Amino acid sequence: MNSVATMNYSSIKKVETLRDVPAAFHPNQILNPSSEFYVERDDLQLKMLFKRLVNAQANMHSFLCGHRGSGKTTELLRICRNQSINEKYHTVYLTAQEFGSETIHLTHDAILVEIGRKFVDEKDITGLDSSYDEMLESWGAKVVRTFIRDEHIKQEGGLNPKLWFASYKAIVGTSRDWKIEEKRLFEPQIQDLIGILNLMAQDIRNKTGKKLLVIVDDLEKGDSDAHRKMHERIFQDNFDTLVQPNFSIIYTLPVYFRGLASSRIPADSMYAFSAVRLYEQKYKGMDKPPLNHDSEGYKLMRSFIEKRIVDCSKIFENDEVLEEILRIGGGLFRETERAMTDAAFIAELSDSERIDLKAVEKVFNEVKKEYQPAIRGNAVKILKEVLDKPNGWVQGIEPFLQSKAVVEYENGDLWLDLRHVLKPYVKGLADE
Repeated sequence: MNSVATMNYSSIKKVETLRDVPAAFHPNQILNPSSEFYVERDDLQLKMLFKRLVNAQANMHSFLCGHRGSGKTTELLRICRNQSINEKYHTVYLTAQEFGSETIHLTHDAILVEIGRKFVDEKDITGLDSSYDEMLESWGAKVVRTFIRDEHIKQEGGLNPKLWFASYKAIVGTSRDWKIEEKRLFEPQIQDLIGILNLMAQDIRNKTGKKLLVIVDDLEKGDSDAHRKMHERIFQDNFDTLVQPNFSIIYTLPVYFRGLASSRIPADSMYAFSAVRLYEQKYKGMDKPPLNHDSEGYKLMRSFIEKRIVDCSKIFENDEVLEEILRIGGGLFRETERAMTDAAFIAELSDSERIDLKAVEKVFNEVKKEYQPAIRGNAVKILKEVLDKPNGWVQGIEPFLQSKAVVEYENGDLWLDLRHVLKPYVKGLADE
């Protein structure tokens, strides 16, 4: 048994009418990898990560890199449920969405604390000795007494170790602004925390007879400047700390890290996969690139939609409508789900029984309008360069990859393309 065994997966019922579409294509649902609706990706990097985990003799600290909404969570959950993985590892799954703090305030030490708390939460599963709970509480109370500036909070967290975590979160919100002296004083405390985690991990190994694999998901979320600073703080400034624990860990990583020349993450520790490619690279300059019906990417994304629908002819006015939804989705599962739900809603508002091109055109325009305010100044030049360059990286592209205004594809080489909804708009803008 592992931490995903009791996870509440989304229950999907096949679509028979437009009213069924939102439930079947909800963008934030968690799909059970063993579900009939799962579509298997054939990415080499995912296969390499899995194979190395199965064959690893030493601990692995790995980083799964990809677009938000590209299916990373589903693939990580699939790893957790795999028989070969479960024979070798006790897996522990965490998501940053459950950490209880704004992700922009997230720090490397906060991630380690959350791992420790998860170990404690699952002690009934693993048999972890309860003394480690007290050890973590003692560590937290000490940190609160030392670093919290608010005397009232300090007193509560210091006198009652059970309250330490609530007080500790106040530290997380301010530690990025600490002076150098304070950061130096805090570093030994982090080393003590890693020591506690390693003791916990050893106890779990002793009790379960398996190696330990921790998965920390959703760290890559967010596309604001504050989120980018958080990513840099965690994965660049404190990379060394992330790989110190004496057990295997997989962290999710923002898509643009693969292209950072300054990235501290070794290439052999990063497992990156692109969006699903629907058309050939030579057509990227076209406003409406023809979809390659023979490609594995097109078949995958079409299957992603068709598996959830009883009869597509009762949902789409014609095949052109379905294909335009695929273009709007850009080879990203979550964006394709969103296009489906929005198109169905618009069709229902117009009293239509099926999604037609008018409904899809409105979705096209709504998605486009979300990006338009940010496309100004140097952004125009950057996005036009994406359109003009057949392949290769573009300087300054990172925030647009993170926001999914630009999508990364590959077919032997990596290449970038502007989202379908933005191409005519960007082409019509004057250089600034």
